[in-house]
Amino acid sequence: MRKLTTFHYVDIHSHILYGVDDGPDNIETSIEMMKIAYDEGIRKIVATPHYHPGKCTMGYEQLRRNFELFKEQMKDVCPEIELALGREIYYTSDILDDLEAQAHLTMEDSKYILIEYHPTVEYSYLRTSISNVMQMGYTPVIAHIERYMCVLEDWKLALELKNMGAVIQVNAGSVIGDSGSKVKKFIKRLLKEEIVDVIGTDAHSNGRRSPRIQECAKYICRKFDEDYAKALLRDNAERILKGEYLED
Repeated sequence: MRKLTTFHYVDIHSHILYGVDDGPDNIETSIEMMKIAYDEGIRKIVATPHYHPGKCTMGYEQLRRNFELFKEQMKDVCPEIELALGREIYYTSDILDDLEAQAHLTMEDSKYILIEYHPTVEYSYLRTSISNVMQMGYTPVIAHIERYMCVLEDWKLALELKNMGAVIQVNAGSVIGDSGSKVKKFIKRLLKEEIVDVIGTDAHSNGRRSPRIQECAKYICRKFDEDYAKALLRDNAERILKGEYLED
């Protein structure tokens, strides 16, 4: 087992729950993902299956049954890892109606929602959608902000979204260069300005997109002070799941 940093991590963005989206197809893969996560130092995982109108729209009751079954199956595999349930919502014009009709699209029944967009989304659309979601009383957690070209071209737009009240999430692999040098440089600037709020794995498999965070965590702990490192890798995720405000 790898040597860990002095604290464990919360993975706020993961597709570890099998049979519900484009994550693992079977329990065996989910088990392997869980073992990898444990070895990486993760002790809480938020399963965030996709919610995409017209594509991935599994109802909450069915999703909750699958999740509770998964939790029971995992007790003997990695009893030290706690599981929580959220969704990763793909923003479309229908989402506001869905949010109003379904209270169970949030992170552990909090007022936080994990929300994603098409990579080529226009900034005006992104900004307006964030405003719309917040007017409904929700706090948006922008999933893997490094994927959106409009923000990637101007890091100050990420700061503008954060100042609006959005929570900024980046993927662990992107921090260490898995998405290329341009993205790595972009995230480095966001981290330097303390714009990033949470880091997740966005894991989908036990292969190339597995729940690995340790290399990223070592980088964060080496480059930034302990309080910010803990906020990024554990504390802010815990606050989100409890429905608490993030500290400035």
